[in-house]
Amino acid sequence: MTESAYSRVAQSANPITKTIELGLVDDEDVESEGSAKNLPRLVGELPSDRQARRRALESRLRIAHAKVAALTQRPLAHGRCSIFGLCVLAMIRSAAAYQGNIPGYSVYAMHFLTTSSDMICVLCSLPLFALGTRGLCVQKGCLGPMLTLVFAMSLVDLSAFGAYMLVATPRPLAPGSRSMVDVLEAMVGVWEWALLASVSLQLALCVSCWRIYRALRMAGLYAPEKPSDVARDRQKEISVLEIVCEAEDIESLEQCDLACCTADAKALLADEVVVSQDPSREAVKRS
Repeated sequence: MTESAYSRVAQSANPITKTIELGLVDDEDVESEGSAKNLPRLVGELPSDRQARRRALESRLRIAHAKVAALTQRPLAHGRCSIFGLCVLAMIRSAAAYQGNIPGYSVYAMHFLTTSSDMICVLCSLPLFALGTRGLCVQKGCLGPMLTLVFAMSLVDLSAFGAYMLVATPRPLAPGSRSMVDVLEAMVGVWEWALLASVSLQLALCVSCWRIYRALRMAGLYAPEKPSDVARDRQKEISVLEIVCEAEDIESLEQCDLACCTADAKALLADEVVVSQDPSREAVKRS
């Protein structure tokens, strides 16, 4: 088949070509219809709601961290001083034991308890006071258990001190020694002073931990009740019971108390209504 035959077949198969040849449509119209029109320019994409919420959250976090840093500056300093004091007490006890000054058998267990509680408090609270409120202790949610443990060790220390006051007796004086220093050493020795200092330092450490915990909870940076409460100031006061209980348990107790109070109020109101409707009961009640 020749080239002219191919062209005739293509023209017969294409209706547009045939229409142009017949003169029904101009070439300019075909070009205008076949040309691609310019698409409308798209408006710049606005930032999504997720990005806006993320920026707002970051802004709230910066403000909350700055506020907490100002509030926890003194508690952190007090806690670090308490930890340093407990470490010094451990060295004093070690030096006394090295020199042969060991407490008596009747009070040995009490000093062992207070020494162990000091070491536990130092090891547990050191991450918080070393890294601050932005450390792993707060990020991993370990501040609450640490506060409970420090409080428990403080109770152990106080119990040991109380037992010592009941059990301990003054040591006998050496023959011929009647000086004031010898009498004081016989009554209160290095281990007794260490016990008293341990109780004081552990209480100071517990109070510092509680103040830091309260500041973080009020700022919404630790254990928020809802995801939307992150880095938002808490309006409700933090209960002291959170030292030994979870926040959910305290809310359950509050709801239970509220339900009990509501039931008692309803019962009292019902009794008053019954008495007001029955004059004889009111007279008996007055008599």
